[in-house]
Amino acid sequence: MVSLRPVFGASRAVFSDRHGGGPGRMYFINWPSWCEAHYCAEVRARDPIRTWLDRVAASHDNGVARLSELTPAAPPDEPLLTDCGAAFVLTLALRDRRRIVGALSLVRDAQRGDFDERDRGLALSLLPLLEMAYGGLAARIDPAQRLADDGRQHALTRRESEVATLAAAGHSNKSIARMLGSSPWTIKNQMRAVLDKTGTRNRTELSALLGSGRRANDGN
Repeated sequence: MVSLRPVFGASRAVFSDRHGGGPGRMYFINWPSWCEAHYCAEVRARDPIRTWLDRVAASHDNGVARLSELTPAAPPDEPLLTDCGAAFVLTLALRDRRRIVGALSLVRDAQRGDFDERDRGLALSLLPLLEMAYGGLAARIDPAQRLADDGRQHALTRRESEVATLAAAGHSNKSIARMLGSSPWTIKNQMRAVLDKTGTRNRTELSALLGSGRRANDGN
C-alpha cells in the first residue's frame, strides 16, 4: 500500500483474502476503527464489488473495475465512503490460475476525482506482479493458521458449529433438526447466524471454507 499510494493517489485500501471462498478476511488499511464493523453489518450483503468479484471468478473478464462502473446509475452515498471523505474505488482481482484468491480495492478521496483509463491500464500491467507477490506470501501461510487467524469458525457457538458441520456435509435443515433434536425453524435461524459469522453466503461456500480447514489439518 505504501508503494501504490503515490502511484494511484489512493488514501486508503481494503484487501480481501478469498482463499477460503466468499468475501474472506477483510483488511481495512488507513480507515477509522468503525469501518470494518459497519461493512460487515451493513454493506457486505449488497456490496457491488463483491458481486463483481463473484462474476469475474466464473469468467475470463479482466480483473480491474471501478466502483463508478459497477453502480453507474447511483453514485455511492454509503457512509463507509462519504463519512471518511472518500468516493472512488478501483478494485484489482488477484488470481491463482483462474481462481480469485484475493482482491485489493484502492480508495480515493472525493476531491481527487475518479480513477481513469490510465489508472486502469496501470493496474492491469501491475496485476501479474501483485499476483506473484501475493501467491508467494500465501504459500508461506498454513491454511489452518489462516482460518485460526481469521477467527470466523471460533466465533460460532457449540451448537452453531454442529449445525455448520452437518450443513457442510450436505444435510438439509430438516435432517439436521432430527439429528440434533431441534426444530427446523431453530436450525434455519442458526444457519443464518453461521453464514453471517463465517462470511459465507450459502452451503457451498460454507463447505469450501470448512473443507479447507479439514484438509489443512489432515496434512499436518
